[in-house]
Amino acid sequence: MKKVFYLFLLLLFVTLIKPVPDSDLSRQIQQRVLTVQQGLLHEQTAEKVELKTPNDQEFAINNIQINQTKSEVEKKLGKSKRITANEYNEKWHVYHNDYHEFVMVSYDNDKVTGLYTNQDLITSQKGITSKMNKEKVRSILGEPEKEIQKEKVKLIQNDEDYDVFKFDNIYTTVFYDKHENNQIKGIMQIASSTEDKRTNQYHAGSDDYKNALELQNFDLVNAERVQFGLPTLSYNENVSQTARKHSQDMVDNDYFDHTNKQGLSPFDRLDNDGFDYITAGENLAYGQISSIYAHHGLMNSLGHRKNILNKDYKELGVGVDIGEDLQPYWTENYITQQ
Repeated sequence: MKKVFYLFLLLLFVTLIKPVPDSDLSRQIQQRVLTVQQGLLHEQTAEKVELKTPNDQEFAINNIQINQTKSEVEKKLGKSKRITANEYNEKWHVYHNDYHEFVMVSYDNDKVTGLYTNQDLITSQKGITSKMNKEKVRSILGEPEKEIQKEKVKLIQNDEDYDVFKFDNIYTTVFYDKHENNQIKGIMQIASSTEDKRTNQYHAGSDDYKNALELQNFDLVNAERVQFGLPTLSYNENVSQTARKHSQDMVDNDYFDHTNKQGLSPFDRLDNDGFDYITAGENLAYGQISSIYAHHGLMNSLGHRKNILNKDYKELGVGVDIGEDLQPYWTENYITQQ
């Protein structure tokens, strides 16, 4: 009997703002002015990438296409900033310039098998751009795939957040921003040969893979923030430990909530772990295939989006745990410390 998997989305968020002491207010205003100045300087000095219409396939991302060689990619983008495991038993190599020109690339035998961006780096033979909405994309590319049939697994594609198309022996997932008239918010391409090797909806929950999901989530948030002119966040490993413990607790005790079985809120947990903060927020996600899907689900939920794009946060900790059913639990803890 063939198994049928449905993609689903569960999300929760919460935010707390504490009164800001007068001594901290001046420092925060100065920091915000400095951040704005640094952002303007980056815009003035960064070279705009010339995006070219692809020749071989429908899409290119930052002028990179499936089947190009790793040496060709790194000649254009330089060396990767981070390498982490992905759900295809390959590795995501992350390329960016202070989180601008953000691209994730997966390789097999030094050939590009996967591409992703959540920035305006898309070019298309048919003229599709990041400004187009879902209706226009479908009018150009046709109806999306309703399912991905494998030998023993059928993956049902039934989510308003994205469409999946198949052409050029590539699965192309187009993510939409429901808060911006369903405009394109990101695109992921996976070679059919790589997708076909994936026999299960979820990846085995090794410690290496959990850590990969955490770091991918952190990078995705920062790549998102720079698109909105916001400063990037610093990764806080101690805050990540707090987040990680909550994800582990949800897995161990079979629940999904900001308040744990002992009645402790996110802010209680941060307090108990010794953090002295001005403002903090928490996003939770559960059931997504990867950090890419989880991030787009969070961006399409208004409360989570506000946490991701909150200009007052300075640091982020991410904790992921995976239960016996292999479905990941994400906890994002945003914080600004005293």
